[in-house]
Amino acid sequence: MASTPLTEQERSLVDSVSTDKLMASTTTISQWVRLSGTPEEARAFDWIEGQLRNYGLEVTRYKFPALVSWPLDAALTVTTADGGEHEVPCRAHAFSAPTPPEGLEGQLLYVGKGSEEELREAGAAGRIVLVDGIVAQNRNMVAEQAGVAGSIWIAGSQLHERLLLPTWGMPTPETAHLIPRTPSVSVKGVDGARIKAAMEKGPVRVKLHTKVFKGWKEIPVLIGDLRPSIQGGEADTFVMLSGHVDSWYYGAMDNGSANATMLEVARLLALRHLSLRRGLRVAFWSGHSHGRYAGSAAYGDHAWQDLHDHCVAHVNVDSTGARGATVLSEGNSMEELRPFASDVIEQIAGQRLSRHRYGRSGDQSFWGHGIPAMLMSLSEQGPEGADPVLLALHHQIGGGQSAGGGLGWWWHTPEDTVDKIDPEFLRRDTSIYAVMVYRLCTSAVLPLDYTAVVAELTSELDAIRATCGGSFDFSPVAEELGKLGELLGELEARVAEARKGSNEETVRLINRCLMRLGRALIPVNYTRSGPFDQDLAIPTKPLPGLQSASALAAMRADSDEYQFLRTRLTRERNRVVAGILEAARAVGSTLLALESQGRQIPPRL
Repeated sequence: MASTPLTEQERSLVDSVSTDKLMASTTTISQWVRLSGTPEEARAFDWIEGQLRNYGLEVTRYKFPALVSWPLDAALTVTTADGGEHEVPCRAHAFSAPTPPEGLEGQLLYVGKGSEEELREAGAAGRIVLVDGIVAQNRNMVAEQAGVAGSIWIAGSQLHERLLLPTWGMPTPETAHLIPRTPSVSVKGVDGARIKAAMEKGPVRVKLHTKVFKGWKEIPVLIGDLRPSIQGGEADTFVMLSGHVDSWYYGAMDNGSANATMLEVARLLALRHLSLRRGLRVAFWSGHSHGRYAGSAAYGDHAWQDLHDHCVAHVNVDSTGARGATVLSEGNSMEELRPFASDVIEQIAGQRLSRHRYGRSGDQSFWGHGIPAMLMSLSEQGPEGADPVLLALHHQIGGGQSAGGGLGWWWHTPEDTVDKIDPEFLRRDTSIYAVMVYRLCTSAVLPLDYTAVVAELTSELDAIRATCGGSFDFSPVAEELGKLGELLGELEARVAEARKGSNEETVRLINRCLMRLGRALIPVNYTRSGPFDQDLAIPTKPLPGLQSASALAAMRADSDEYQFLRTRLTRERNRVVAGILEAARAVGSTLLALESQGRQIPPRL
């Protein structure tokens, strides 16, 4: 399908993107080490707030309490079977438990990649374990559930800062027990290989010393609102453009350049406010790197109804303009926004988005609200020469294979400095974001395709059914998806007509319907916990509440576990069907209203 060419106004927008301003903003923001809730981070927020005010945006600044963490110090001593003793460079992890003052000592146990089976067969309970691969919160959970006393993770060529809190935002009474409770460190790949080689020759003992800060901070969230000039039925809606300010070290790429992109988009749209039919809300978060998306999650709780009722789309910005970032096909997007995002990327960079399920990362704190979302990182390195360990993590976050090589080797290291930014790539990425946001704010009909979502859900339901061997009845879900697909076919014809030109009332009815579809379908497509809670920050699949059905095939039908799981699945099936029915009601009432409008009869909604 051919992409939509840039309009004259959009070409003017791209021509107005200032490389000098982008680089100046990046340089200014990355002069501060921006640990969440610290005075240096506050200075970055102060500067960004001043820029937004200068551009004419209405600014609101919040403070939310957050539990945050970062490593302070770590030391690892390795003693080999021949009595040799040496220090190995290592790095502790945010939210890992500190060791006692005297350290943690014991014989090291190698457990491969640290799967449940490997840990169980190795007898990992009570032991300090050596694990292949970069640490992640879900992998650390598995190790802790196996009862390890501590863990050493073999990273790649660099020691990247890692956050092990598995809850999304602040823990609750139900999830507080998941806060990590064991010490852990990472070592570089070459050092890990040496340790494994020593273990092949005999027992290896290790001694760990770690210090980790964990405590409560008041973290800022900064909101800038640009109100639409075109008054009408959609003047109270807005597009949210968001990114985090907090950083590891100076964070020029992650996330200084992204903040620069956000400021430039805000500046350019403020100059074009007379064209906007929807508002722009620019949101700057703290607590991303040190509190597992604490700022965006807290704002999602605080502004739940406003976001649910008025936000038409969420566009996330992370790590723009990196040196060597030539791949622009691997960004995240919900199915309903992928063609729209692909069109803009193709027009400016000549690439289209591959189909990737949105991974559970990147301040996506608004799935429960039912808000369509796209992007996180937009551009990334090519796969050639990528650190294979970091590349494996990138694939895990993205939910599968990728044609890209992830972010640069300097990601989450002290080397993330301004020299890692390519000014032309930063201008390219910012141009893409600017056109995307401009189109979302100015298009008469929202560029959302829910026929694609129904196809995605139908395909996933078929896959789930195949895994459970007929042990559970999914026909109510399949039947309602089929009916919704038929209704959406009728709606799509009306949408196509409206995009060619239509009256404001028709456009308003269609857009309100598209928003209602997201509110009904996104929570069941992307969440297990529903609208008002947050799932854990671990990989997820479509229809997550139904994914456990695959376990039924391996259970005895007369077992307690079988019946317990069937009960849970019945309730989850009801939740999914309810979401689909709500979507169908939205489409049905809209079609009736459009038909009534055509007959000049007042619509009954």
